[in-house]
Amino acid sequence: MQYIKLFGILVLVTMLLMPYNAHAATPYETLAKGGAGGWLNVTRPPTEGDMKGRLLLLDFWTYGCVNCMQVVPDLSFLEEKYGDKLLVIGIHSAKYQGEQDSARILSAAKRFGLHHPVINDYDYAIWKSFGVNAWPTLILIGPDGQEISRYSGEGHRNDLDNDIAKNLSGVTNKTSIAALVEKEKQDTVLSFPARIEPFENGFAIADAGHNRILLTSRDGEIEMQIGSGEKGFKDGDYKDAKFNNPRGLKVVGNMIYVADTDNHRLRLIDLKDRKVRTVAGTGKRGYDRSVSNESALSVSLASPWDLEILPNSDSKKLVIASAGLHQLHVYDIPSGRILVLAGSGIENIKDGEAAKAQLAQPSGLTTDGSAIYFVDAESSALRELKDGQVKTLIGTGLFNYGLKDGTYPTAMLQHPQGLDYANGKIYVADTYNSALRVYDLKTGELSTLKWTGDPLGEVGDINIEGDMAYIVDTTHHKIEKLDVTNGKTEAVTITLPTAK
Repeated sequence: MQYIKLFGILVLVTMLLMPYNAHAATPYETLAKGGAGGWLNVTRPPTEGDMKGRLLLLDFWTYGCVNCMQVVPDLSFLEEKYGDKLLVIGIHSAKYQGEQDSARILSAAKRFGLHHPVINDYDYAIWKSFGVNAWPTLILIGPDGQEISRYSGEGHRNDLDNDIAKNLSGVTNKTSIAALVEKEKQDTVLSFPARIEPFENGFAIADAGHNRILLTSRDGEIEMQIGSGEKGFKDGDYKDAKFNNPRGLKVVGNMIYVADTDNHRLRLIDLKDRKVRTVAGTGKRGYDRSVSNESALSVSLASPWDLEILPNSDSKKLVIASAGLHQLHVYDIPSGRILVLAGSGIENIKDGEAAKAQLAQPSGLTTDGSAIYFVDAESSALRELKDGQVKTLIGTGLFNYGLKDGTYPTAMLQHPQGLDYANGKIYVADTYNSALRVYDLKTGELSTLKWTGDPLGEVGDINIEGDMAYIVDTTHHKIEKLDVTNGKTEAVTITLPTAK
């Protein structure tokens, strides 16, 4: 199945040959040790006593994997339904080096809204002991410590629900587990901002963690909040509308289009009528990879991540980075119809005819007016779509990544998520490298921008205006300004309106 991330042929063969009970310890003993990186998102380390006598659901994940993100609503549903009878434990076995740090994993857990303990299993010890070979993998352990079932990939909510319901009679541990989970302490003005887009004399910012869109002045003063800030889905007035982890933004005339990622919808902010409405997506996570000129409101999208105007379309067509389907879609604004622009839906890195090309979690889009450029996060690649053909500019495989300057195939990125075009160059938010990169379209050279300020966190987006780059530092909850000619930096302080 294309949406399952395999860990490489050698490791895969090893894991498949290793039976579940290859470890001598019980599941409780193995888990209670907390993995190489320890317990995260908890007030105290869970004990064997917390685990025994209740159902355990082990979620093996890595936080850059869109399929792992799309499992989160299923986990939340099961946790709410079964309460103390079920303890979910997230086991984070990182794919990328940049995902191994405990602080980053905890930040991702907060960003995704995880309400359960997490283990940092960066050395794969727990992964190996349970014979796991794909992200995400879900393993249900019974009250007696025996495995009941396991599922790889998405779409198993009903299966797990049924499995849990059949085994409730064995639950004897009635103690509360709610106090185990660390509460959110986020109090910054921005929360996990995802995108920045020029708007009139200022910016539109996707304030993803607060589930809202902000319109600010050039100096960062908030002039308008769009969305109530409450996670959910609702069309209507600015103050009542609800988003769920919105990311991509694109201004078209007096409209702002929003990739409402976790709602699996394309939303429209009408700046004239001051309303938010849905223009594409049913709200269900989509699996259909053969969408062809269909009514956009009847199509189920999957984690739309970014938006861009299709070249030579008179601003009447929007390209959608459909991360969850490993495709690019195009939305025709006048007709309200949608179709696949590129990608077969198979997750990989393969060039050629757009319909047959293989993409891997496209997460950022930009254009020079003739081609669409995009970053494929899961293959750490920079790619080009032009004249119906996909071409890879940087990146060689799903497990090939790093921080290396040069030309193809030597140069490397690590899970990039944003980019922008200016003056013959592509500027890349190299997310897991916490770096800013620039690709020269003429020479094919990838280089790293100088940065003199405080170290960056995971950069989600970059926007170029003249010699200035506006940087979205997602994990540090802020916007930075960089002079690309000399590397000098300055924080853009996002503030509430000044009292008049």
